[in-house]
Amino acid sequence: MRKILVLAPYVPHPLTHGGSIRTRLLLDAIAADHEVHLVAPVASDAERTNVAVLAATAGIQVHPVEVPAAPRPGFAQKLASWARGRSELLQRRWGDAAAAVVATLASKLRPAAVVADSSFVFPVLPPFPAPLVLHLHNLEGGVFARPSATKRTFSDRLTRSFEARTITALETRKLREAALTITVSDLDREVALTMAPGARIVTVPVTVDLAKLPLLPPTPVQPGPLRVLFVGTIDYPPNFEAIEELVVQHLPVLRATFPGLVARLVGRDDADRLGVFRGRDGVEVVGTVADVKPHYEVSHAVYLPIRTGGGTRGKIVEAWALGRPVLATAVGAEALLGEEGRHWRRFEAPAQGAQVLREVLLGGGAAGLVRAGRALVEAHYQHAAAFAALRAAIGSVVSER
Repeated sequence: MRKILVLAPYVPHPLTHGGSIRTRLLLDAIAADHEVHLVAPVASDAERTNVAVLAATAGIQVHPVEVPAAPRPGFAQKLASWARGRSELLQRRWGDAAAAVVATLASKLRPAAVVADSSFVFPVLPPFPAPLVLHLHNLEGGVFARPSATKRTFSDRLTRSFEARTITALETRKLREAALTITVSDLDREVALTMAPGARIVTVPVTVDLAKLPLLPPTPVQPGPLRVLFVGTIDYPPNFEAIEELVVQHLPVLRATFPGLVARLVGRDDADRLGVFRGRDGVEVVGTVADVKPHYEVSHAVYLPIRTGGGTRGKIVEAWALGRPVLATAVGAEALLGEEGRHWRRFEAPAQGAQVLREVLLGGGAAGLVRAGRALVEAHYQHAAAFAALRAAIGSVVSER
């Protein structure tokens, strides 16, 4: 078996967010044919425990890189990084010593390929003469370049602008160097090809395991209020911005139309950012859970006022699989194969959201959305297809070497 070195920006265990699910599927696909060595940063006892569990359950070797706690850098430090063409944000995840540790490991292992699981590992890519495979969850430079959904300070806006340009430059260079790039949507693939014309880029979409996501009954399993659900990693800024908009702008309008309606907020929330909404009328703060399915079971619809971010929306694919109607902004559902009006309904303002929710839940529109969504997942968004595609992609690079 050939050795494959995979660099990930986190330990993908437990599977509590879309990125970890995607990374674990990648590891499983590579491990089917090769000896996998995973490098990931760790900074806590919980993460060290997760490393041991992941190694045992996935049958791979994990090389944790200890990242010491450090004070948040000042603006002068950020400027120094940008002046050298380095992203302070990406570097912060790893610390200054990590690159040397990874380079030493790569020299020892002599892998047949190096897989970069997202742009967040660029600061520690080893200078080893092995084919490079990029597995990009997002084009992160484009994510930072998008206008923010919330008002930001001048310093924050300037930071995002510099980071967007720096990360885009790094992504462009790596796209040109890579033997193969895997994107999660055709939209990202098209953008990547404008950055690196002629690059070898394939799309393997975000998928779900249908065996674990059976179609739910159309009516929530327990009596209670009308409930809309938001699921997503709370630590991811675009998700938290969407939640702020949901609670502050949309929820009062939705509750005026549907008295007693509540919004349930679910997702990994290590920093307890959802704490600011606890006790607020109409808000159910849940946060981190081991299984999201029970929260879909008691909800009537998924409601996603997302304005920023990128990649594809695993939360929507998940909702389609489980049989819950999806209401989202255009940005929230971009890059998916679903058609607006057939697989999901669009809103951009609170009043429009209330009207669409009325049409879906009271006007008989939910059943058609549910049928179409489930069929779309069965045809295009199953783990088995992604597993085979990832396995073939990595295999093609190794065989060429």
